[in-house]
Amino acid sequence: MVEAQVASRKAEEEATLLRERALSVEEAASKAREEALSYKSVIADLDKKKGLLKTDLDSLRDSFQRMKVAYVDSEVAKGAAEDAKKKALEDLEAERARSHGLSDDDERLKGELLEKSGAIV
Repeated sequence: MVEAQVASRKAEEEATLLRERALSVEEAASKAREEALSYKSVIADLDKKKGLLKTDLDSLRDSFQRMKVAYVDSEVAKGAAEDAKKKALEDLEAERARSHGLSDDDERLKGELLEKSGAIV
């Protein structure tokens, strides 16, 4: 009988230990569930931020592409303006040369006219 009481007491002690361990495991599981929910919330926030960053990146890429096109267009326009300036300077120089030639012809013709007028008088 004493052996049965000892065995019963040991069984009760083991049962108590098992209940304490079960409570401890339940508490740990509950904390793990809370932590998992917290991580899910963090993950959701990070996904939102990722989406916003992706949108910003796409917008920046589009802006950069437009800037590249504008730069190329401005370089083309700059080249065209330089070509037009060069052509205008060449035309101006040709016009100056023509003007000098006409001026020289005018002076020569005036001189000839004066000579002829003097000869007529």
